[in-house]
Amino acid sequence: MDQLDLFAEAEAEKTPVPATFTARPKPARTTATPAPRPAPAPRPAAQLPLQTAAPAPAPRPAPAPRPVVIADTEPVSLFADPHPELPSVQTPIPAPRRVAPLLIGNPRDAGQRLGEAVAETWHASNWGGYRMDIPVSIVGGLALFPIKGHTEDVTRIISTSSDYQLLQGYREIYAHTWSRRPDLGARMAPLMGWLTEDGVEEKAYAVRRVTETALRHGILQLTGSPDPYCRADTDVMSWTITSLRSLGAKQGLGEYHTPPELCDLMARMLCPERPEKGQRFHEPAGGTGGMFRSLAQHLREMDLDPADYVWVLNELEPLAAAGAAVNAIVWGLGPNVVIACGDTLAQVDLYEQAVRERTALFEERDEILGRLAVAEAAAQAIRLADRLIGAKAV
Repeated sequence: MDQLDLFAEAEAEKTPVPATFTARPKPARTTATPAPRPAPAPRPAAQLPLQTAAPAPAPRPAPAPRPVVIADTEPVSLFADPHPELPSVQTPIPAPRRVAPLLIGNPRDAGQRLGEAVAETWHASNWGGYRMDIPVSIVGGLALFPIKGHTEDVTRIISTSSDYQLLQGYREIYAHTWSRRPDLGARMAPLMGWLTEDGVEEKAYAVRRVTETALRHGILQLTGSPDPYCRADTDVMSWTITSLRSLGAKQGLGEYHTPPELCDLMARMLCPERPEKGQRFHEPAGGTGGMFRSLAQHLREMDLDPADYVWVLNELEPLAAAGAAVNAIVWGLGPNVVIACGDTLAQVDLYEQAVRERTALFEERDEILGRLAVAEAAAQAIRLADRLIGAKAV
């Protein structure tokens, strides 16, 4: 069957921005007036300081709030949904929060700072600790955001969304990914489970804090470029997972991601000449795909397209394998990517098993989308019939 090409960039659409609003001054804080303290007894005249008290300066009037003019159009959210907003633990804010991204500088250093900042924010929230799948899912969802090249508008849209719209937006991102690449979407299952749990709205506060941290540290600048070479400058999934993982967990899993500089050196040593199209690259313990990132960049520097090759990665830990699936799309590795999750030493047929699963997933996706198309066509036919009947009745 024909392979899907997910990496063709769609024409960017302009996103409207909010209407004019006036900055609201912060409300004055009221505190209880303390009881007056008794005046101290006067000191002897000989001990009084010879100092004349200066008059107290007059208080300066507070400046009037200045209007901030943005545009004359109403805001439009990509996360808009007709359902009512779910109960939220978030404290309402008087004005939209605007998250200004930092200057990222070196992409690899920026990726490390992003991972560390996300881990710190998550552990400081009410839901920090053992649920590291949620912050990793947030970083992966932002990296997979379907609109590329409009990072400022996307930041505004996410920052001004309600809690329900924010959670629904992450659901839609992963659903969109599954509809385009069911093989990689299924491997991302560890990143999507929390979105279907009961009481997910109670996690909205922590989710928003992590989202804002990732946006502030340049996640969209690192992964939102139309050029896949720029999107593959760093591995944000690896930095996030390693920053969240405890030292004991790393030792127990034997999980130590290869430094990117060493991956770059190995890619040049193992592939000194231009490989033939269709050649297969196999990584038996791939983590989030750091070696594939370096090799793909090396191929692009030789004016070759990574989509012309076959990429096979095995990984024992499901969360790292999910991160590799996200990276395969972000880095533009093409349609011929197979990611298996299992023990390479104990399961010798991991590749063949992953290929069979991949074929079955594409067939299942096509069947589901076919049923949805038939259902939509039937609903449209019913609407047209009702319209004709109504016209004849008049």
